[in-house]
Amino acid sequence: MNDQRFFDLSAKRLSATISSQEEDELTQYLEEQPDQRIVFRELENHWNESGKLRLKYTDDPQGAWEKFSGMKSDHQPKTVRWVHFAYRLAAMVVLTVGLGFLFREFGKTEPYHYATFEGEIKWIMLPDSSHIRLNESTLLTVASDFNENDRNVILEGEAFFEIARDENRPFIIETNEAKTHVLGTSFNIRALEEEPQVEIYVVSGKVSFSAGEKELILTKGMAANYNKAGEELALIAESQNALAWHSQTLKFEDTPLGKVFADLEQYFDVEIAVTNENLKNCRFTGEFKKPNLEEILKIISISADITYSKNNNRYTIDGEGCSPVK
Repeated sequence: MNDQRFFDLSAKRLSATISSQEEDELTQYLEEQPDQRIVFRELENHWNESGKLRLKYTDDPQGAWEKFSGMKSDHQPKTVRWVHFAYRLAAMVVLTVGLGFLFREFGKTEPYHYATFEGEIKWIMLPDSSHIRLNESTLLTVASDFNENDRNVILEGEAFFEIARDENRPFIIETNEAKTHVLGTSFNIRALEEEPQVEIYVVSGKVSFSAGEKELILTKGMAANYNKAGEELALIAESQNALAWHSQTLKFEDTPLGKVFADLEQYFDVEIAVTNENLKNCRFTGEFKKPNLEEILKIISISADITYSKNNNRYTIDGEGCSPVK
């Protein structure tokens, strides 16, 4: 059973909408997977807590969501980033089901949620024919009346957008405090909660990237970021591997190893430390389709005369390094 199926069945059991056949399927799976029983108990605890919130915040659905989203667990899962994301997704499902009567009472309708789990990447198509590819552990929220009067979505995670052109209704993506306005173009946005910045890279067309009163206009090949702490927008150098998760290709052309390691960290979600800062000055050229981290590090170790060791999810690079290029 994959993560999506497990989560769907768990949500159905907690909301009392599960069929007898689905109940048997979930029960058997939990008996065979002790680790997933721990995850299910966490979801159940959050569900029970949400019942208290529904009573306390009956006049404030948004407050209930924010309160529920802030809950933390003492359980430390194997994959911290994914389980933190799963809790947020669980909260979204709980409030969609448990607070449904509030939305009806206030004349609102529930939004649609598109989500991917760890290791999952998928394409979705919106009612306006825009295509969006979600990277793993990503949540896209779309209003139920999307494409009627406007085209607004909320992104948590990373996604590649191919937006259908509509001169009368710009497509707006909200990511934390930053907003992206487009008419019709393709671009990538990375907005992970645990990272200090929101990054955007434009593949085609023109994009307005803004935060508060500040705005940047980006065209093909341009990239920018929004620093959450400093609340600053800035243009950044084009990243050759900004779309690596989308293309499944990593490419380096006479690239300093400092940048190579940064790209590897982001692509493989690992930590890479160097024992000698001069190692970052060495340069590397190579292209890898459907890349494998160990294979890449072996090739780099031969070409740059370095060694590497691994401890859990952390790699340590050792060697003499290179002098800075003048």
